[in-house]
Order: sequence, then structure tokens, then C-alpha cells
Amino acid sequence: MSSAGYHHYNPDWLTDDALVANFVARMDEFAFLRQELARAPLQGNVQHYLLVGLRGSGKTTLLKRLAVAIRRDAELQDHLIALSFPEELYQVKNLADFWWVCCEALADELDHLKQNQQADQLLDNIEQAQANKPAADAGLQLLQTTCAALQRRPILLVDNLDLVFQRIGKTGRKVKDPHASAYWELREALSTAHAPMVIGGSVRLSEPFTDYDKAFYDFFMPKRLGKLSLEEVKKVLNHLAETQNAPDIKQRLQARPARIAALFELTGGNLRALGLIFELLRQGPNSRAVEDFERLMDSTTPYYKARFEDLPEQAQVVMHALAVRPLPAMRFGHTAAETAGHVGLATSSVSAQMEILIREGLVEKTAAHGRTQYRIAEQLFRLWLQMRSTRRVRQNVLGLTEFFEALFDQEEIQAQMDNADYASALSEGKFHFAIAGTHQAASLRQGLEARGADCILQHLDEQGGKLTDYFAPGDLHEALEKAIQLSEQLQQCGGGGLNAQQQAALLGSLRLSLEQKQASVKALCQKDTAQQEVARLQPLLKAERQQLLRDGLKERDLEILFRKRAQGLLPLPGLTPHDIETAKPVVSNQPEFKAMVWRLLGAREYINFANDQTAQEWLAWGLEHASTASSTEWANVAGAMRRSQRYQPAQQTLEQAFARGNASRAWHERAAFLVMTNGNLAEAEVAFRKAIELDPADALPWVGLANLLGDKLNRHDEAEVAYRKAIELNPANAWPWYGLANLLTEKLNRYDEAEAVFRKAIELDPAFAHPWNNLAILLTKKLNRHDEAEAAYRKAIELDPAFAYPWNNLANLLTEKLNRHDEAEAAYRKAIELDPTLALPMFNLGRLLDKQHRLDEASVAFDQWAALDADPHPWHKQQRANLQIRLCREAIQQAVQSMNLPALQNALTRLLDESVDVATSLVSKAFVEELLAPLLSNKPHAEAVLDAMHHAGYKKHARPMLLAFEAALHGREAMLSELEPEIQTATKRMFKRLTTHVG
Repeated sequence: MSSAGYHHYNPDWLTDDALVANFVARMDEFAFLRQELARAPLQGNVQHYLLVGLRGSGKTTLLKRLAVAIRRDAELQDHLIALSFPEELYQVKNLADFWWVCCEALADELDHLKQNQQADQLLDNIEQAQANKPAADAGLQLLQTTCAALQRRPILLVDNLDLVFQRIGKTGRKVKDPHASAYWELREALSTAHAPMVIGGSVRLSEPFTDYDKAFYDFFMPKRLGKLSLEEVKKVLNHLAETQNAPDIKQRLQARPARIAALFELTGGNLRALGLIFELLRQGPNSRAVEDFERLMDSTTPYYKARFEDLPEQAQVVMHALAVRPLPAMRFGHTAAETAGHVGLATSSVSAQMEILIREGLVEKTAAHGRTQYRIAEQLFRLWLQMRSTRRVRQNVLGLTEFFEALFDQEEIQAQMDNADYASALSEGKFHFAIAGTHQAASLRQGLEARGADCILQHLDEQGGKLTDYFAPGDLHEALEKAIQLSEQLQQCGGGGLNAQQQAALLGSLRLSLEQKQASVKALCQKDTAQQEVARLQPLLKAERQQLLRDGLKERDLEILFRKRAQGLLPLPGLTPHDIETAKPVVSNQPEFKAMVWRLLGAREYINFANDQTAQEWLAWGLEHASTASSTEWANVAGAMRRSQRYQPAQQTLEQAFARGNASRAWHERAAFLVMTNGNLAEAEVAFRKAIELDPADALPWVGLANLLGDKLNRHDEAEVAYRKAIELNPANAWPWYGLANLLTEKLNRYDEAEAVFRKAIELDPAFAHPWNNLAILLTKKLNRHDEAEAAYRKAIELDPAFAYPWNNLANLLTEKLNRHDEAEAAYRKAIELDPTLALPMFNLGRLLDKQHRLDEASVAFDQWAALDADPHPWHKQQRANLQIRLCREAIQQAVQSMNLPALQNALTRLLDESVDVATSLVSKAFVEELLAPLLSNKPHAEAVLDAMHHAGYKKHARPMLLAFEAALHGREAMLSELEPEIQTATKRMFKRLTTHVG
């Protein structure tokens, strides 16, 4: 990527290096044409080519890439020379002008190759020749003479070749003459042994190329640049992320593939649009496809507006009508007569305007299905016109965008769900594992892999056989394969291993050991309570540390205690909200303790007591009275603010830290701030490494770097190295052990090792609840040791009763593995009570209530979950949609059976009105496979539902679904390929889903 950035409309501005670096699409076409160039002789006949594709399809960039290949590749540069042209040759009015332009392009290329003397000489020759009223072919003769002297054959890389032909093909007042003599003269000039080879670009194949009696029939070989595949689009976007050093965008591409798929369908795989989409990903990391599309349309407005306003007035009227007038179902486009009736013009006038628009490459036509029909050729242009129309028309486009994203979300998570050859337990297991394998936060996967593994093991237990009887290697997650292999090994050993009593004894021994390790921290807490009576503000930490050391406590235990206080998990001695106010004047009179106490009390203020106004007041007081605080102390306060999500004052405080020095901790906080606020991850990595450089002995930035590499950048091997470096620097610190264990579990699939590392973190910090929680997840999801997992969850709860996640995870275990649903419900409700802002327990409660057929209660829980989750996982949205459909489906089915059309209309309208996410509801299995597909076996019922959906306004939300249902109902699958390009893929997929499940 050049330093100037990505040029969406002017690839000619890119340097050769930047163009080559960014050229990742159209590789097959480039390889073919490059091979043809290699076969082109210095003298002799050659084949000419015409690249045909819509604007933005990559014609210009492909021609520029061929020019670079001719300059750089040894087997091309020795006998060829590339002549590149601007996209529009406005100066050409006849064939003679075209040859002079070719001479100028040759001079430009010589200048590019730093052959300045030859370039200057050629320009002088052009000027002298034109001054003497030259012959019509004088430019061609000069071109050939110059290239013969250079021993190079010219390759004319001419974009918009059809427009050049229009200019040279004028005869008198005729705008175009398909029999123009200039065409035959050009063909003759290009047919000699010394002729230039032409590779041109065009938006269409015009008459001189296609009609049997025209000059260029079968003379140019057309190469159509069709729609890019979705995989090519992803490759382009990933490449842009790499060249722009934007790893966070690569993560977004993996996390929300449906967002990209929806935009892909809407833009038609248009290369120019991909550059704009990349910028949208950079600007809106968490937005939906509909928001992306609105911004895309806004950014392209100057371009499309200029193109539209260049058209004659009547052509504008016709274009607008073709864009916004609704099509009858299963049609290619509108006839001239239909359009004329709509716009109030004569049919002959509309037909004439259609021909103008076809010549401009803006409209395409077909007569394959009766009368000739027309539509706008460039789908992005059509959608732009629709977005600029009335609110109703615009809402139809946005509804289509939402439908696409919901459909592709649904397909992403159900890719492995349906397989008629498998028993139900196996199908359900594959479904859960498919969901668990999506690239989402670990918390979203809790319970899914566990349930999937349980179902598949149940299937093997019931049906017999081995893993390889059902799956090819690599079909299943490595963890599941390992679990089943271990199960098979145990069976072969006759169920060997510890019996129940031995397991209980071992678990009891483990608990006893852990309780003993907890004793020192419990004692510390008791001493902390006693110390509250003697330690007050000014000697706060110093006196307490001295006293505790005199009592024989170890330094490491003191570190655990004070770190817990810094995390807000234990109170500071004697600190109450009232002490916050009394501390200020006391501290201001004790300079030696001022900075330290300000830092610690300030951290407590932010974590426990402050509202935004109080926090700002405390920060202002600190700025006035803690001027002696170091860069590190200011950075620590910034960290407290960041952890309590007070980002603006945290940033201000961090600025104060850098103003007072260049401390390692300040760089660490800058990096942590970027990560926590979804900032530039590459910049965050640089900041972590700067912190390490400044203080190589500090383990903290190594932990932060490891978290970034493992969680955000997917550089797992490097993350492991960073965690182990932090452990080397501070082996007594539990945090890097904890992070390493998570990495081994979630990313590297080294489960036995992960368990040992979790237990090491627990040994180092027995009061640390998080390792117990995540150890329990490992025991549940990967190792199938459910009793131990329950014990670990309860230990995490015991250590931190206010920690909501263990309660939620315990509930997942109780309901999914142990079938103790009442206890699970109580645990979910406890998690919700502890943290009412946490969305996941509320969702899981809704799922449990749904399974128990307590649908109204489940609906309330899902509503509360939706209010809490600003960016819900697609699978979560589908579960809620399925419940909403079940609440309406019975009424719809009853109305259909009795053919009560008013009741049917009301039920379908209610479904739209009550669905919070209409698109997700209408692409769900509950609606498509379970409600609509069975109706196709009864044509009157299906027709009644189709008619009712049209009247209820379903077209606004799910036009591809309606078209697919109609095609399935009336046997018109062939017409799906005639629909507008942007809806063909979605409609065909819906058709397949409907017809696959019929009967």
C-alpha cells in the first residue's frame, strides 16, 4: 500500500511497487494475459483482447498491472513496451488523433523507464510532424518507426476502448456508424506483422465487436471480468489489512463474516467498492452491514451523482424509473412500454433513451423471455438511485441488507447442522460444536462445546462404532476427537482408572490442600481487620507492612494482599467514603506520603465511590496537590480510571504521566488503553514493547503483550513466549500463569498442560477466583470431568461471592450436563442478581425456560437479555427469534388449516410486529423449514400464505424469501437466474432450503 493510501478511482496514481503489492484479485486473468504477452513475437500476427466488465470491476487496475509486468519481467521487457493511457481519451475525435495519442503514450513510457533522451526526441518528432499537416496515418508511422528503432513491439493498454471507438466512428452528424470506414482502417492497421497488440477494456460488447458484418467481429477475443467470488473478496480485504498494518480489521473480518457476505452481495464483488468497504471496517469496527452500506452509499454519492447528471434529461427520467419502479415477481426487468407508461413519455422516446443508456454501459437488455426487457446494468448504481429515492424505496434496500446479513449469519452457524445420515444426538452435537467453533469471545462459547461433546459421546454410546465411522479426519474439533479417543482407550482397558471412592478421596485431598494454602490469606484478612484500628491515613501502608513483617508474614503473602486491594477485591485499612474527604487536607500536609496516598486513595475513589462528577473533582485535586507524583504513579491512577471505564479522565491522567517522564508503566497503560477502547492494535503492540524496552525486569508489560497477541492478533505461539517470559521475570505472580493456561486451553488445545498451569496459578494465589472458574470450564468442556468442574465453580464462588461468571457457568453445567434444572435456574438468577448488567446469564435463563416450555417467561428473559447485549452473537439472536416464531406459529397454522384468511393475515402481521429482529426471524429454521416448507405440499395453503405475506409487507423485509417461495410453488426455478444480480444468491439459497425439506 502506498503512503498515499488506497486510490479507489485513480489506480494510475499508485507507484508500480504499490500496485503490485495491492494486486491480489483477478490473478487468473492476469496470469492468462501475461502468458499471452510472453508468446507475442516482436514481429508477426498477434491476438487482440477486450476485457469486458462493469465500472469498478478491475479493468483499469488489471491493465496497469500488465504494464508493470512488461516493464519488469525479463521475458516481456526484452521485446515489448507498454503504452498506458488515461481512462478517458477526451482529445480523440478521429483515428488520426488516436495514433498521435499512442505516440504520446510511448513518450510517457520512455520517460517512465528513464530513457529521457529518446522520450524528448519523440516529443520533438510529434510536434514537427503535426505542424506540417500530416497524413492521417502519420502518427501510426511514427509509432512504428520509433518502436522498430527500440526493438520493442508496442502493447496498447486502452481502457474504455468502446468509447474510443465511438469517437473515431462518427460519420458526419451520426453519433455512431457501425460501418464507419475508420473501423476497417483500424482493423487493417492492427492486422500487420508490425502492428501494435491491443488489450482494451470496455463496459460492454458493442456492435462493432458483436455483429457478423462489422469490422471487429471475431477480431478481439473477449475476456469477461465477472463478479469476484466471496473468497476472493475476503482475500483482498485481508491483504489490505496486512498492508495497512491493521490486524484489528483482520479480526473483525473473522468475527463477523456475514457482514462481509452481505456487502459482497450488494456491491456485486466490485473491486472499487472493496476499497471503500475496507475503509468502512476501519471506521466502524462494531457496526452492522446496514450501517456499512449506508456509509458506502454516502461516500460514493459524488461519483454517481456526477455520472447521473451528465446524462440527458430524458435519460435521467428513464434511469430513475428503472431503478425505483418495483418489478413484478420473477422478471428480468421492465419493457419500454411499461417504463413509458410510468414516466409519461412516448414508447419510442423511451426506446431511444434506452439505446443511449445501453451505449453508455448503464443499461442491459434481454429478449429471452418474451418482450424485450431492460434494467440498470451496474447494481451499485441502481441501489444508489434507490437509496436517493423515497423513504419507502430506501427502506426496501435497507431491509434487503438486513436480510442478507441475517441469512449469512444463520448459514455460518448452521453449516454442519443438517445431515440426514446421522442420528439426532449426533446432529445436535455437530450443531453445538459448529456454533462453539465460531470466532467469538470465550464467554459466548460456554456450554456449547460441552453440550456438543456430550451429544456425540451419547451417540457413540448408543449406536456403537468409532469416531472414524462418522467423520473424516479434521471434521471435528481437535478437543472432541481427543475426548472420544480417550473414551475408547478407557473402554479397551475395561473401564480402568480411579473408581468413585478413589476419585472422591483424591478430590477431598485436593480440597484439603487448597484450604491449607488459603489459610495464610485468611489470616492476613483477619490481621487486616485488626490493623484498621491502629493504621490511619498518613502511615497507612508503611506501618502496616512493617507490622505484618514483624508478625512473621512472608513478603509474597503481602504482595498478594496488597494486589487484592489494588484490584478492589479487599478494602484498604480504615478507608471509607468519609475518609476520602478527610484524606485530602491530611495528605496535603505530609509531602513524603502525598503522592503515594493520593495514588492509592484515588484508585479506590474511582473503583468504589465515584460518580463522574466526583471523579473529575478528585482528578482536579490530584493535579493541584500531587505535583510531586512520578510518571509511574500517574500511570497507575490512569490504569484505575481505565479499569473503571472512565476513559476520558484516564486519557487526561495518562497525558500527565507522560508529561512527568517516559516511564515504562506509562507506555504499558497507553497500550492497555488502546486495547480496552478498541484502538489501533498495532500501535498497542508497539507501546507494550516500548514499556518492555524501558524496564526489561517488569513482568507486567509482557503479560499485556501476551494478552494482545493471543486474544486479539491470533499470534498464539508468540503469545506463549511472552507469557513464559513474564513467568521467568516474576514466577510468583499468578497472572501470567493464568493467562498462559487460558491460551493453552482456548487457542493451542493442550488441555493436560493447561490444567497443570491453572493449578499452578491457584497455588501461587489461593485467593484468586478466576483460575478456579476457568479450570472448571476446562474440566467441563474439554476433559468431561463434571463433578470436579462443579467443585471448582463452587470454589470460585466461595473465594469471590460477588463474581457473577462462576454462577452462570455453574448453571450451564447443572442444566447441560447434570440435568439439575431447578438448581441451574437458581444459579442463573444468582448471577443476574450479582451483576444485572451482564447479558449472558439472562440469555441462558431464557434458553432454560424455553426448554421447559415456559414460553412467556422465556420471552421476558430474552427481552431483558436483548436490552443488555448491544452486539449480540447471531446464534443468540436466532434462539430468541425461534421462540418468537413458536409463539406465533400455532396461530398461523390454525388459520391456514381452516383457510381463515383474515386470521392468517393477522397472525403474519403479528409476527412482523412482535419480532424484534425481523430479518433473523424470517431466515430462521423455525420459519423457513418448519413453517413454510411443509406448506408447499398443499398448493392452496401455500398460495394463501404467499398472498398474505405480500399483503402484510414481507417484501420489504425478505424479498428473496418470497421469490424463492413463489418459484418453488410454481416450478419456476430457472427464472431465479434472471433476477437482479444482488438477490440471485440469497434467493437460490432460500429456494434450496425450502425444496430440500419438502415432504
